[in-house]
Amino acid sequence: MDENQLLTQVLGIEKLEVRGSKIAGAEEIYLNVEPMLKVGICPDCNEISLHEHDRGEEQNIRDLAIAGRRCWLMYRPRRFRCEGCQKTFVERVEWRRVGMSYTTRYEKYIYQRSRREAISQIAEDEGLSEEAVRAIFEDMAKKRSRHKGTHGSK
Repeated sequence: MDENQLLTQVLGIEKLEVRGSKIAGAEEIYLNVEPMLKVGICPDCNEISLHEHDRGEEQNIRDLAIAGRRCWLMYRPRRFRCEGCQKTFVERVEWRRVGMSYTTRYEKYIYQRSRREAISQIAEDEGLSEEAVRAIFEDMAKKRSRHKGTHGSK
């Protein structure tokens, strides 16, 4: 097993593979990641597209720490052209909400910590601003509250 295969397994995000890595000092690791699936699903007509149109700019997405190092996923979102409706679209991935610079599991981790620890401590530990921690907490709390409202008791 090569280093990238090992890091893919350690990362543990389904349908995502590590294509390269860079360790920055004693506290950070950057993983260059690619989707394993070579298709996209059109958000307008739900057709599967095999035609990658181009790639967006590289984005650094914060993820859970690996081996005690802060981890960023270096990711270039793909654009596809839909055969069905002839529109181009940016792929949607399960591990990240649209427009966010964190993985969904990292957001959940910060939210869980925020429920029992001081925001200032989390910000210091994670290298985030207090505003970023507070925003993640408030956004996740709103999502949970909306979700509970749709699945309440009968």
